[in-house]
Amino acid sequence: MTSPRAFRKRLEGAFTLVETVLAIGIVSTVLIALMGLMPEGMNIVREAGSRTVGAQVAQKLIGEVQLAEFDEIDQLASRGVRYFDDMGTELKADGVTRFYSAKIEVSAETPALPGMRASEHLKSVIVKVSANPVVPDFSDEGAGRDYLRYSTLIVDVEDEM
Repeated sequence: MTSPRAFRKRLEGAFTLVETVLAIGIVSTVLIALMGLMPEGMNIVREAGSRTVGAQVAQKLIGEVQLAEFDEIDQLASRGVRYFDDMGTELKADGVTRFYSAKIEVSAETPALPGMRASEHLKSVIVKVSANPVVPDFSDEGAGRDYLRYSTLIVDVEDEM
């Protein structure tokens, strides 16, 4: 038979029911708080991915403008709204799921840089990228702008100044 002293020693090393319930309560409270942060974290990841692909689309279009002849830049802008998939690949056919829309605009005014006078050898190009491909609103009116705006200056270096 087991002596009461040996039985007490065996119980001293174990957790009581109250301690176990308390530990489960603390762990479940922490897990519920962490799970409450998951939707916000997912929204942040989704937004970061959208901005990254949007920047890739803008970089592709700015690259096209930089490679074009200076006199042909206005023709690129006249192509209107262009559509892209979720990986930033331009879509040529209708009926394909569109994720991004983009537009190239060339400023009608000749930009003047600080310390320089305006020159016809300089163009201001703006690329607007929207993650709303259904009805992109590229107007600059209002504070609720629905697109990201990327701009660059293009210089005509082939003409003699």
